[in-house]
This record gives sequence, structure tokens and C-alpha cells, in this order.
Amino acid sequence: MVKRKQLSEAQQSPSVEENCKSLIKKLASCKQTIRDRSLRTLLLTWLPEQASIPDEDMKKLWQGIFYCMWHADKSLYQSELIDRLAAALHSLPLPLSVHYFTVFLFTMRREWSRIDRLRLDKFYLLIRRFLHALLALMDGSAWDLELTRRLMGVLFDGTFLAGDKFQGNGVNYHVASVFVEEVREFLPLRKEVLEVVFGPFVMVLGVVSDKVLVGKIKSNLFDELLKMGRRLLDVKKGGDEGVGEDDDVVVLGSIGLSLEFGKRFYEMGSSPDCCQGNRKVIFALHKEFLQLEKDMLSSGVEVSITEATREEEVPELVPITVETEAGVPETNKNVANGSSSKKKKKSSLKKCSKSKKDSDKKDEDESVDETMISDLREEFEKIASEMGPVRDEVASVCEEAEPVPVAKKNKKRKRENKGGVVEQGATVNRDAAETSLPGPSSEKSSKRVRFAMKNNLVWKPHCPLPPQDLRLPPSATPRGSALKKGIPAGPVRESPSRKTKKKVKPNKRKGVKTIKK
Repeated sequence: MVKRKQLSEAQQSPSVEENCKSLIKKLASCKQTIRDRSLRTLLLTWLPEQASIPDEDMKKLWQGIFYCMWHADKSLYQSELIDRLAAALHSLPLPLSVHYFTVFLFTMRREWSRIDRLRLDKFYLLIRRFLHALLALMDGSAWDLELTRRLMGVLFDGTFLAGDKFQGNGVNYHVASVFVEEVREFLPLRKEVLEVVFGPFVMVLGVVSDKVLVGKIKSNLFDELLKMGRRLLDVKKGGDEGVGEDDDVVVLGSIGLSLEFGKRFYEMGSSPDCCQGNRKVIFALHKEFLQLEKDMLSSGVEVSITEATREEEVPELVPITVETEAGVPETNKNVANGSSSKKKKKSSLKKCSKSKKDSDKKDEDESVDETMISDLREEFEKIASEMGPVRDEVASVCEEAEPVPVAKKNKKRKRENKGGVVEQGATVNRDAAETSLPGPSSEKSSKRVRFAMKNNLVWKPHCPLPPQDLRLPPSATPRGSALKKGIPAGPVRESPSRKTKKKVKPNKRKGVKTIKK
């Protein structure tokens, strides 16, 4: 009986593989709600509960995450999704986090050739955020040398020194392009840590056979350190004017001058492991860094790497002085007397600040209204000046025209008298309407005009006209300003072309030939 119960429980409870498969299917769903729900359960409940995950299951899981990212639209939603995926590096245990990052690099290299140009930007952003999260993981451990060496080895083995046969060189190019930008936030660091972070790039420059990757590392990393090192020397010779300790010139220039890259490049170029095609680039960099170090020694400038403490900036508090009725500031008055309590001080400050806010709000509203009115007045004056002489005529017409009282319709039947007289109210309204109209004057006759925009506009189509063979003639007579453009009155009619009927010749009955005997 006990065995049967255990078997039934094992059949009812789903295994880890079944949960993983269901999560992968939901992560690759076309519906955003299903993807979000499955990703939430994956990152918040399922992954933290796992002590370790087999490599094949982690690869399948990242396949589903890849297609979850593939289906993500809109830049804001993509950025939020990427932040959630990268934040898992900090929430998971360290061994699982390292495995998570390793399979991420593997998946990016495997799927890189399938990514089209429209989806390329969001995967570039995904690589950048994961690189930043990896550096933040090192920073959280106070840049421990063993952990830093291990994580940098994971990064280099998964990208530059990967032994797979995938066409994922774009991942390597992007990591080399953004590495300095992402590590800049965590600088300056100790010299030992900098050797672990920047030193392997010299070895990569000599080992790899990809010419494009060699050019990316040279231009985005070592050329930048050379440029900042030269600027730092010029600044030191000039007297350190206008350059702070946290400036790029000081931080990156001190790295280029202090890590002895000239010696490192010479050793790499002379080693048998160096690729023959890369020796020219390596010895050129050796020459430039060696010349930079000689200039530093000849000028007598000393450059050292000091680790700066990155503290949170605390805003300075500015005391508020409030004037009382006597004209003396309240803070100074309290100091002189020394008898005011904290409660009175707080209440008075609150009241004064409240009244000050109300007055500022009123002033802002008044200023906004005045600016709006002045802007409208300027626009009206500009339009009136463009109209010219028409302005006076329109003004005279508007001054002379008076509102016409319109008689309201009565729902009740109008009672007619025997003499055929209509109701009294209707006659009064008619008389008022007749008397309100201005009569012709001997000096100037002013005609009353009712102006409506709909009768004075020319209709312009919002789409191009169809081909001429598909146009239909208008059925309505053109009115208004359309007549001014030379269009004759009346509907446009096209006389149908007369089709000439071909005369059918009657078939002549052929006679039957008779054979004479």
C-alpha cells in the first residue's frame, strides 16, 4: 500500500523537466501576458529554488528567454525586460549566476546569425546590460581578486576565446566596443584589479586571428588609453588647471601611463603563441606606449593610480531665513534671545512657506495669463497688418450689423382668426426683424453679409488623384470659388464615344456544285 501511494504521488507531482518544458513553451508564446507571467515565475520562484541546473536544461531555458526577447516590441518594454533579465545575476546564488551568464553568452553566439537588422538594436542593448551587471557583481564583492579573475575568465572564454564554430563574431565586436564605457562607472580601482581587468586584452590581441576584432580592441580600448595618457601629460605639464580627479583624462590616462603596456606588448609580440598577422599591430602599440612612458620620465611627472571612494552625493541644506514684523530675521532673533522653542520655530516656518508657495503660485498664474494675452494680441496684429485695407471694411460691417431676433417655433397650432391674422407674438417678431435691418443710406450703403467658412473654402483632396482612366465625372454643379478658376457651371458630362457597328455581311449561300454526267 505504501509503494502504491508513493507511485501515485510521483505520477501526480510534475517533475523538474516537465516544469522546465512548460516554462520554455510559455516564454516563446506569441501573447505578451503569457510571456510576462511565465518570466515572472521563472525569475522569482523557479530559478532561486534550484540548487543547480544541468547544462542542457539551462541551454533550453535560455532558448525560451531568447524568443521571449525576440517577440518583445516597443523600446520601453524592451528596456524593462532586459533589466529584469540582467538583474537575475544579483538575485541568484553565485554558482548559478555564473552558469546563467555563461549560457547567455553561448546562446547569443549561437543565435546571432539569425537576428535580422530590425531586431539587432535590442540584442545589442541586452549584451551591454549583461556586461554592466557582471561588472556590478564584481563591484559588489569589493573587487575580490579571485572572483574578478574568475568572472573575467568567463567573459573572455565565452566571447573572444570561444572554441565553438558559431558565426557569432558580432557579440565579440560589441563587447570590445562598449567595454571601456561600461567599466568607466566603476573606475578608479586598485592597480592589481586593473591588471586583471585590462591585462587579458593584450593576450587576446596576440592570439585571435580575426582582423576586425583586432581593430575593434585597438581603436576602442588601447587608442583611447593612449589619447588620455597624452592629454594627462599635457595637463600635468601645464599645472593641473581645470581638470578634476574624476575626469576621464585623469582616470583613463593614469591607467595608460601606469600599467606598463609597452613592456606587455613587447612580451606578447615576441612570444611564439602570437599570431603572425597581428605582430605589426602589437609592435606599433608597443612603440607608442614606450614613447609615452619615456615622455613621462623626461618631463619628471609622477602619475600614480589611487582608488577613489565612490560615495553618494548628499545635497547641501540651505537654511531659510524668515523676516518677522520687526524686520529682524527669525533665525538671528532666536539665536540672540535663546528662549524660542522648536515647536514655535517649525510652525512659523510651515506657515511662512505655505503663504510663500500660495503667493508664488498666484504670481505664476498671472504671468502665464499676461504672456498668453500678449502673444494672442501680437498674432492678431500681425494678421491684421497682412490683411491691409480689408480690415477697415470688415470692421465697419461688423459695427453696423446688429443681431437679428429670430422668432421661435411654437409647437402649438397657430390659431387663425376669421380675418386671417396670425398670432400676436409672431407679428411682433416679424416687425422687430424688419425694423432691425439697416436701410440704405445716402452717404454709404452697407450691405449685411453673413459669413460662413464652409461656403468660402476650396476643397483640397488629402490623397493623390486616381489615374485619369479611373476618374468619374462629378454629379454636382461646382459652386463658390470653384467658378473663379474657369470651371463652367453645370455638371461635367462626357459624351460617350459612339461605337460604330460593323456591318455584318450576309452569308451568301453557296450553291452545291453538281457534277455533270
